[in-house]
Amino acid sequence: MKKIFALLFAVVLSFGLFANGQSDKADTFKVGITIQSLENSYWAGVFGEVESLMKAKGWDYTILSCKDNSATQIQQIENFTTNQVDLIMVHAADPNALEDYLAAARKQGIKVMCWDDKMKNTDVNWVLDNTKLGYTIGTPAAEFVNANYSASNKAQIAIINYPQLPILLERENGILAALKEKAAGKYDVVAQQPAVDAATALSHMETILQGNPNVKVVCSIGAGGDIGANEAFMTKYNGKIPADVGIFSADATEQQLEAILAGQASRATVGFEGSNKKTAAACVAIYERLLNGEKFADQNVYRPLLVMDKNNAATYLADFK
Repeated sequence: MKKIFALLFAVVLSFGLFANGQSDKADTFKVGITIQSLENSYWAGVFGEVESLMKAKGWDYTILSCKDNSATQIQQIENFTTNQVDLIMVHAADPNALEDYLAAARKQGIKVMCWDDKMKNTDVNWVLDNTKLGYTIGTPAAEFVNANYSASNKAQIAIINYPQLPILLERENGILAALKEKAAGKYDVVAQQPAVDAATALSHMETILQGNPNVKVVCSIGAGGDIGANEAFMTKYNGKIPADVGIFSADATEQQLEAILAGQASRATVGFEGSNKKTAAACVAIYERLLNGEKFADQNVYRPLLVMDKNNAATYLADFK
């Protein structure tokens, strides 16, 4: 649980972080950010860095969590619009529910960026190919199954998913497609439970292991599932993880990389730009391009996919320090 508690600062952010930037620069912008949740390590880590970068630039900013509630997020967007921010960034709880409100903001000259969804009423969408991401998670998982299991000794696999969000359902489907293509006949998916934060994932994983004590492989759509499942396995095996136990996931947070290098259950994770700092820098760079009037040739800007495992995790982890 060591870093679950480190995320308590996200509670502060979830009520909104307000900063009145004081700067000698002429270009002091107002930015409103609303995201699904700040209760997992990926979002908390990245937006802690985003906050630092905007503060250093002297911008006024507000960072809010809608706690996966689209009605709350709509109200947040309306407040940003009323307050005449220069830029709104949304990580949408329900993209379809937000389109009209973002269109209204743009009519007032506000720039709009969406993180994760290909929305219509935006200036730019910063997105992942989530089916491809899922497939990239599932590929090392399938390789692990092939190395440790067989048709006569099948791996029992649990999936930590979140089908409530279409993009995360795409991610799950990509995971399942890779497993089916690359490790057919050598595994059974025996449990699928939704979680995006580590505490929920830990609880679900404990329940899974009670009903299916032979589950040794987990595929997760994100960091929360990885961290929670890893803690459950560490408890089950008293910190001595067998060679045939493995977790495969996305997000590549500092805690996930540390677990990989420590020989814990986490075996591989798919990251994007690299550390929280690099992701935040790439995100804020898009803010700045929009705020300075740049028009993007393609509304959808795709992020890279980077597999991180015991062979390269130390290199990526060093950038977090």
